[in-house]
Amino acid sequence: MKLTEKSKHLMSFFLKNKLISESKHTNKTDSILLTLYDDILNAYIYLLSLKKNKREKYYKLNIKKIVSAHQITKPKNFNSNSFPKEIRKTIDDNSSTEILYSFSLFDRNIKVFFIVEESIDRIKIETYNKHIDNIVLWLYILNEYGSKKCSANFTTYFYFTKLEKHVPDSNIDIIDQIHVNTGFTTTCPADSEIVIFREEEWFKVFIHETFHNFALDFSDMNNTTCHRTILNIFNVNSQVNLYEAYTEFWAEIMNITFCSFLSLKKKENEEEFLTNCEFLINFERTYSFFQMVKALDFMGLTYTDLYHKKHESIVMRSTLYKENTNVLAYYVIKTIMLNNYQSFLSWCKINNLSLLQFKKTVSNQSEFCKFIQKNYKTRSMLENVYKMESFYAGQIKDNSLTSNKASGKNDIHSFIINNMRMSICEMG
Repeated sequence: MKLTEKSKHLMSFFLKNKLISESKHTNKTDSILLTLYDDILNAYIYLLSLKKNKREKYYKLNIKKIVSAHQITKPKNFNSNSFPKEIRKTIDDNSSTEILYSFSLFDRNIKVFFIVEESIDRIKIETYNKHIDNIVLWLYILNEYGSKKCSANFTTYFYFTKLEKHVPDSNIDIIDQIHVNTGFTTTCPADSEIVIFREEEWFKVFIHETFHNFALDFSDMNNTTCHRTILNIFNVNSQVNLYEAYTEFWAEIMNITFCSFLSLKKKENEEEFLTNCEFLINFERTYSFFQMVKALDFMGLTYTDLYHKKHESIVMRSTLYKENTNVLAYYVIKTIMLNNYQSFLSWCKINNLSLLQFKKTVSNQSEFCKFIQKNYKTRSMLENVYKMESFYAGQIKDNSLTSNKASGKNDIHSFIINNMRMSICEMG
């Protein structure tokens, strides 16, 4: 496994700036991570047997040159307005090649489209074959944990646009889908579609969307009471959508376990897997604080402004907090969970039907809300927020001082300051 260049830049930056103390794993956490290791290993063994039995090709492959926009395959269940306008235009203007993989697994008919900007003569098909292998690994695990009733016909559209997520250009703008989102789907239809419209973070986002699609989260429940509880903590103008925080937490954890496993030279090396996981999860934890502080700073807010009872904070959050997408869930609540990820992993093992499958009861929703209540202003949480807010203020100052100087180094720093991606670990 290799990391993308952007992932390397981010990791290098936070290796030099170790602000948040690492969370050393307990035996209980290692045990949970080894459960996930066993899941991936079993999936890996299954993939090898599948390739052996099918003589390498367990799928049908079709590659098509795209000459005009009307040739681009689009989802059937979503209209064009489901895409942000800029994304839609980029897909129509820049798509050059369509790669389709078709296969049947686990009593499901599966199609995976990659619509890419590379011309057909420049396509490295081995790269996409590896992508499909990794997708199958995750589908194997999904089949173990997810609902068997979901997605009998399962189609995923990967529109590999080069558009990256970044903070809005103007502070009068509101953080919206174009700045934050990468995909969309629905919950557990028989004929299901997932749409992912950026190359950036594609595999992590695929995990995220399949959590919804295979009904592993609680997006199909009535969330009114739980949302009211969260808004009593963070009294801001937000739809909350707490299930998005649950889903994003698990998408990032599973993405890390995949990165950790695929980097193993010897796949049976459990100790190295655990070392990799601890290293990468702590990176994600640090990065999550950085991104939360960034999103709130764009609004002119600090973390304590979201919940403090003093008059100034009440006025600031009621005036300045604005979102047109799930900022509270993705950047704030998920960070609370990642800060105390070991406890939340244990919470899932104790409270869920299975490690990944949320137990869809009102009482379990309530227990999840209690976890947020218990952890949103712990000493660890507030200390880490304070460190990151101070650090970020310095980075913003440095960026403004160097923004007029053209250099590769400054381009990297500008990317670090302006990107809105949610995860730091990304497989190349």
